[in-house]
Amino acid sequence: MPANRPRPPRRPHARAAAALAAGLALAALTPQAAEGGPPSPRAADSGRQEDGGSDKNGSKKDSSEKDGSGAAVRVNQIGYLTGAAKVAAVVSAAPKPVGWRLRIHGSGAVVASGRTRVYGHDRASGDHVHHADFSRHRTPGRYVLEADGAGRSVPFSVRDRTLYPALARDAMGYFYFHRMGTPVEARHLQHPAHAHDALHPGDASVPCYRRWCGKQRLDVRGAWADAGDFGVYPVNHALAAWTLLNLHERDPRALPDGSLAIPERSNGRPDILDETAYGSRFVPGMLPREGLASHKVHNHAWSGFPPESVAAENAMKRSAMPPSTNATYAVARTTAHLSRVLAPHDPRRAAALWRTAEDAWSRAEARPDTDYTGAVKDAEGGGDYEDRGNSDDRYAAAAELYLTGHRRADPSTAAYRTAVTGSRHYREITRRFSWARTATTGTLSLLAARNDLPAADRDRMTRRLRAEADRILAVLGKEGYPVPLAGDRKYPWGSNSAVVNRILLLGTAHDLTGDRRYLRGAHRAMDYLMGTNALRLSYITGYGEHSETDLHDRWAWGRFPGAPFPRGWLAGGPNNTLVNDKATPKDRPAAKSYAGPRTAPGAWSSKENAVNWNAPLVWAAAFLDRTTGELTGTGRRD
Repeated sequence: MPANRPRPPRRPHARAAAALAAGLALAALTPQAAEGGPPSPRAADSGRQEDGGSDKNGSKKDSSEKDGSGAAVRVNQIGYLTGAAKVAAVVSAAPKPVGWRLRIHGSGAVVASGRTRVYGHDRASGDHVHHADFSRHRTPGRYVLEADGAGRSVPFSVRDRTLYPALARDAMGYFYFHRMGTPVEARHLQHPAHAHDALHPGDASVPCYRRWCGKQRLDVRGAWADAGDFGVYPVNHALAAWTLLNLHERDPRALPDGSLAIPERSNGRPDILDETAYGSRFVPGMLPREGLASHKVHNHAWSGFPPESVAAENAMKRSAMPPSTNATYAVARTTAHLSRVLAPHDPRRAAALWRTAEDAWSRAEARPDTDYTGAVKDAEGGGDYEDRGNSDDRYAAAAELYLTGHRRADPSTAAYRTAVTGSRHYREITRRFSWARTATTGTLSLLAARNDLPAADRDRMTRRLRAEADRILAVLGKEGYPVPLAGDRKYPWGSNSAVVNRILLLGTAHDLTGDRRYLRGAHRAMDYLMGTNALRLSYITGYGEHSETDLHDRWAWGRFPGAPFPRGWLAGGPNNTLVNDKATPKDRPAAKSYAGPRTAPGAWSSKENAVNWNAPLVWAAAFLDRTTGELTGTGRRD
């Protein structure tokens, strides 16, 4: 699902009810759900969580514990670097500071102690929060933190080496898991039970919905399933692919050849490029022989949850939906960017991608703007990715074409450069970038790849990035939990993707300025994702004693709980902007608007997963790994 932008309403009523009935007929093992926008009659489990009570000392628990949030002492459940900030959130009604003690896990010996700072009422969660700051303790080891009247945290580590040595690889595994058009093999998966035959091999020949492109058929083989469904969406894919390619351009050593469990490993090319190249194979095929690119490809009805079988899913009717200008610019920017990074490894494919990029740009420039809205007649089996403007898409595409043209010394480079510098989005950077607000990606590419823009312009971009990073730190510092989302606002659909995208901005600001405030802020935001939050839940599957176990993913749910969800998947996160399922609670504060365990089929508003959410998790994990030595003084990378 889109970051910061939920699927818009889709004519639900009769057709959605029919889709729901079809889904129920397909599945034999678990509750089913047709998927769509509000209101939707999808079946869903309740979002009830276990009630709290009193801790072993008889202390009355805060309301956050009564709604299932767990122990009142919340920490990063993996741990902290020796030189990083180490601040636990303690939920306590006490109006004055309370004592805390840091103990060695196992022996119980106290190694540090102090008193909390009373933060007070946290707007996003409704909790009364204290902060226990034990940053001065820098000795590596395994610890627990306890606070008077609040109990004890889960065990965690203080380390002088990387905290998340496998997270970037695990998070990249999400993409192989979601490949379509090829068998997904057990030898490349965390759990062999998730292996399956190719999903939608028929995407090699997809008709255009209601023949908007005549009788021709599009070849869109080779893609990642976008989210919990099996749709393909160029505008959302463009953001996911950009994020992974930006990581490679900023850190060419990240995820090198042989680092990932994928069929292409050991081919002499970085595995992060191999995976992104596979997932992007479909992109050129979204262009018909003439005209704009198809906005999306998906089934004519929502798939069962889970599908009865691969054969049943592949039998579903599927089409390329009508075109849009946004999708056409997405084709241009993705193929241009991929051409640039693949050129040293595969010149022939890079040249073909460059031709596609220029073709897509020319088509978008030559035709009137065609926006994709809820009014467009299409099938019900996918999200709209509605967008009523495309000047930002044009700028982002122009930036990639300019940078690639410059690298290729192409004669057209000057025209693309003019399109970049003449755009009202030139130098734009915002922490609220998303698939629907893309200009920031263009500017960040201008800061990552070699170009001939004036040094003064690049300096202005860096200053704007720094200013935005400072705003992120300011927001993070004002909240009761270390989250870079303002507590006086509702949390958006995919709120956790906003967190990792802000880590990306902090990381880039650190890379360009060397300012370690941004690095420390990135670690604090990761503390939030790893359990220092209102639910005491690690939102990353498999990471932490209390981590998310099930997400709104059809294929993974079909093997659950016999096969656990793979490690390294990011949950969408709390959301009270738009809740149109039955499992995500509607009567809780923003930070607690999140569905409980084993509710995945009916929890798409808060527990969905998506390519554009896991990609920035990869970026964040690789960045934190690479910079470990700066906060430990060791320079070690494990």
